[in-house]
Amino acid sequence: MGTYCGAGVARPFARRGPGATWAAVRGRLVCLFLTLLPAAAVGAPHPVVWAWERPEDLRFLPPGAEVAVQTGFVVLRGDQVVARGRRFPLRMNGTPSTALVHVQIDHRQPLAWTAAQKATAAGAVLAFGRVAGARRLQLDFEVRASERQVLLDLLAEVRRGLPPGMTLSMTALASWCETERWIDAAPVDEIAPMLFRMGPGGGALKARLEAGGDFADPRCRAALAISADTPLKRAPADRRIYLFSPRSWTPHDYQVVLQEISKWPS
Repeated sequence: MGTYCGAGVARPFARRGPGATWAAVRGRLVCLFLTLLPAAAVGAPHPVVWAWERPEDLRFLPPGAEVAVQTGFVVLRGDQVVARGRRFPLRMNGTPSTALVHVQIDHRQPLAWTAAQKATAAGAVLAFGRVAGARRLQLDFEVRASERQVLLDLLAEVRRGLPPGMTLSMTALASWCETERWIDAAPVDEIAPMLFRMGPGGGALKARLEAGGDFADPRCRAALAISADTPLKRAPADRRIYLFSPRSWTPHDYQVVLQEISKWPS
């Protein structure tokens, strides 16, 4: 059973039977909690729910909640570009703020990375960025050290074709924001380091952030990403916070992670 909040009322959907009454009450309690959360203040985090490629029903989110929707998937294979749109349904109120496009390299074949391939890949990313009516396009592209220029090339090509008024964001491994300065060349408006499923050194970085520290690279100080199953006790203030969940979102999971970030000092 799920609920969505609107006009101060939580209305149940897809639920019938003896448990429906309690389910409706529970839905109202979830909406009441979301309504009573403190209003965003200067320095407060700005949460954005990531809707990755799986079935998602986000109608329980409060009015004005930001959603980043994965709209496309692009694979660079040899000298080809294989692209497809979202395969799973998404139900939400309103328009997502962010269109997320995942890109990856198929390492079973050597990447040609010709000018034509670059232009085709950028065209696919831009097309997926337009389908949701979002104001922000975010690229999720994890590359090896030898492939960094591919990522930078693609970002530059996408940037050139970006519609007026749309901003460009990218996800990043947390290590890219600590010891690797090549990311400074990324032509983006926002870099969102991911603070989950991290490799060696991840624990030390999380401990530093929770103690009031920040990322070494100043360009990585506008946004970050956390997971609902590994929340932070504290993070730097005044950031856009992308919220990842290892499973489809539920009102309870959203409530828990929102409670955690509401405790962060601003």
